[in-house]
Amino acid sequence: MLTWLNFTALALAVGVAGYKLVPVRGRRRAAGTRYLSAFFLCIGLGLAVMAHPVLVAISHVEPVPNLGRLLGNGLEMLAAYFLGALGQSIARPAGTRRWLRRHTVLLVGTVLLMGALLAGADTAFTLNFVNAYSRDPLVVGYLVVFFSYIALCLVTFITSVGGYLRHVTEPVLRTGLALVVTGAALGIVWAAWSGVRPVVTLVTGRSLATTLPIGSTLGSICMLLWLIGATLTAWGDRITAPLRWLRAVRRLRRIDPLWRALRAALPQITLNTSGGWPLPGAEFALYRRVIEVRDAQLTLRSYAHPDVPRWVGPAADPATVEAAVIAAALVGHAHGRDYRAEHPFQDVDASVASESAWLARVARQFTDSAEVDRVRHLAAEAATAADHAERS
Repeated sequence: MLTWLNFTALALAVGVAGYKLVPVRGRRRAAGTRYLSAFFLCIGLGLAVMAHPVLVAISHVEPVPNLGRLLGNGLEMLAAYFLGALGQSIARPAGTRRWLRRHTVLLVGTVLLMGALLAGADTAFTLNFVNAYSRDPLVVGYLVVFFSYIALCLVTFITSVGGYLRHVTEPVLRTGLALVVTGAALGIVWAAWSGVRPVVTLVTGRSLATTLPIGSTLGSICMLLWLIGATLTAWGDRITAPLRWLRAVRRLRRIDPLWRALRAALPQITLNTSGGWPLPGAEFALYRRVIEVRDAQLTLRSYAHPDVPRWVGPAADPATVEAAVIAAALVGHAHGRDYRAEHPFQDVDASVASESAWLARVARQFTDSAEVDRVRHLAAEAATAADHAERS
């Protein structure tokens, strides 16, 4: 990875870690936040240490050649360790402490083994470490141990979060986690590519060096996916806001004919006396319309003729039945005819999205359905007949 990318990654990682750790009023800290923050801090520091100017600076004071590389690799391994802990804390929080104890021993043992291999290899400092020592069995062992540990932690994270991801219903959170998982999967590809290259060189004597920086490119993409996924909940709502606004405007327009008919019969249901709705506040206006329509339904329900379900027939879909009940109730209310009938509402999830989607279907049947129009006429005939009977 280029030097400027290393330090940019450090700055971004520290920024994300700080954002996740600093308490903000109204923002509930998610499970595993400290592990996610530690992951970004460690990977950012690891990339910074692995930057060429930093490695050169450390080489002047390190007691063992390439000890700075071991430090950078150790920080990257610590980052992978915290990513694995994050997966455990999300999917299986009860077993997180046991996982931490077991993998702490594994991490320490792995770093000590890498240190022993590096010391035994008797290397000289070089920035081109992998290509220069790919024919040294101890260095290749060092690299294989390093990349294997990284891959192990990434696999652990994916297997933990992959199953949990299927049960996440909140779209922004689901997308963010999916991006982090994708970054981890790509990280396994990076670890495999980077670990296989020196092994092939050691075994065959042929170098797999390429003109394109494949490893650096894969690492950069991984980091980008992790940064976007971890921060998506902070700014994802701003991206989806235009889509939510457009959806609210469309549903407002679909519900509007039904709402106007109900408001004409019951002006008191209107929470906004202006009668309109501002475009910038379409989402709140939709929320208000749902309340107003539901209030009107509660008030008018007993005015619907008790035979409405029989008039529409058992084959009618629920939206047509509810629209027919509203139409008959408006007729009964206009005639002052309270039948004291019970017409239950269709069971809908108690959210603005579900309620508005349902009322949009009801509104369409209310205005366009021939069955609803027939019920409207039957209700009018029944109310008129009852009026005549009372007068006579």
